Formats: sequence, C-alpha cells, structure tokens
Amino acid sequence: MLTHKDSGFSLLELMVVLAVSAILLNMALPSLTTFVSNQERKGALYGLAGAFAFARQQAVMKGAMVTICPLDAANTCGRDWNGNIHVFLDPFNTRTLGLKETLIRTVSPSGSGRLTVRSLNRSFFQFQPTGLVHSDLGNVTWCPESKDTSLAGQIIISRGGRTRLARDTDDDGVPEDASGRPLRC
Repeated sequence: MLTHKDSGFSLLELMVVLAVSAILLNMALPSLTTFVSNQERKGALYGLAGAFAFARQQAVMKGAMVTICPLDAANTCGRDWNGNIHVFLDPFNTRTLGLKETLIRTVSPSGSGRLTVRSLNRSFFQFQPTGLVHSDLGNVTWCPESKDTSLAGQIIISRGGRTRLARDTDDDGVPEDASGRPLRC
C-alpha cells in the first residue's frame, strides 16, 4: 500500500517568504522610480532633439526656412509645448501652417513631464537655408511631474543651429543650463 505524504508550504514559511519579498521590493522601488523617470526624460529630450536636427537638415536640403513649434487652433505657432510639436516649411516666414506651407513632421510628447521654452519673447524656432537659427537662441527644458531638478533635462539651441543636451558639469546631481546655472523646474 502506497502512502501519500502531504506536501506544500506551512503558514510560517509563506509568511517568511512574503516578508522577505516585501523588504526586497521596498529596497528596489526607489531605484525603479528613478530609472523610469530617467527613461521618460531621455525619451522626451531625444525625440525633440531629433526633431530639431531634422528641421535644420530640411532647411538646408530644401533651401527654405523651416519652423518648429506647437500650433494653436488657427494653425499659428502657439506657446504650449506640451502638445504636438510641428515641423513645417515656412518660406514666407509666417509661422503659420497654411496652404503654401508644407508640414514635414509632427512630434508627439512622450512621458509625463512638462516642456518649457525660453527664447527671449518667442515660443518658436526657425532654421534658415544655411542651417543657422533665424529666430532667437533658446532652450527647451523638460521637468518631471515631481519637479525634481536632478531628473530634469534641457535642449540648448545655439546660433549655429546645433542642439545639445544640458549636462551636470559640477557633479551636484543637477544639470546646468548654457550659462552654467542649475536647471529649475
């Protein structure tokens, strides 16, 4: 006659496994949150930096002014960079997507942070057929919802039309803008 031995976990063993799992999860969660925020920042900034590089390239290749901005309801450059951002040929420098302008690309925002543009008094950027910036110099800053400046990032646009990402040059954990000041959210 065969005997069947009971198998399984006791309540005590199950409680120990749950306690150890909870401790490990508690230790891993902050670094996972930071990882996700870093990925959101990279996705938002690299996607937008790619759009700026593409706009500059198209200006040179097409031999015409190219504008990059968010559009309002009237298809004129607006101020809310947290919606779709449009790249279009703007040969007459109207900053409006009309019948004579051609939409080249639309970039949708990624991540849950906010974009802020600083460019003297304008909220658009333009590239000349030479690849140089036609409008003001400026930057686009991305801040996470938490407003943690160590997770913020910035695209800096130079007069020559080149873009670069702000770096943390003094190792304080917060990237610095083009003037060397820490980013603010």
